[in-house]
Order: sequence, then C-alpha cells, then structure tokens
Amino acid sequence: MFFSDKEQAASRKPDGILTKKINGKSFVTAIYFDKKSKETFQDKLLKVIHSKGK
Repeated sequence: MFFSDKEQAASRKPDGILTKKINGKSFVTAIYFDKKSKETFQDKLLKVIHSKGK
C-alpha cells in the first residue's frame, strides 16, 4: 500500500515544535524537514535566526 506525501507527513512526529503567545493567544507550529537532509533542526533554526538579524 502506498501513501501520499501528506499522509506520510501526518503519520510521523514533527522535527520541531514552536510555540508563540501573542495577545493572549497561543500559536503552535509543527515543523517537518526532509529526512534525507544532513542538517539538523537546530542548524536550520540557527540559519533562520541569523537571516532575520540582517
């Protein structure tokens, strides 16, 4: 049996979860990365943080 990409993503655990509270509301974001990638979640998050600082 074959599963679509959406079905496979729904069945696996997220690589990272970000939670942000804005005006009394909590926003939770699940993050999924390509499993074939050599970079870790921390590597990718650090790149985003550095790019926002420029």
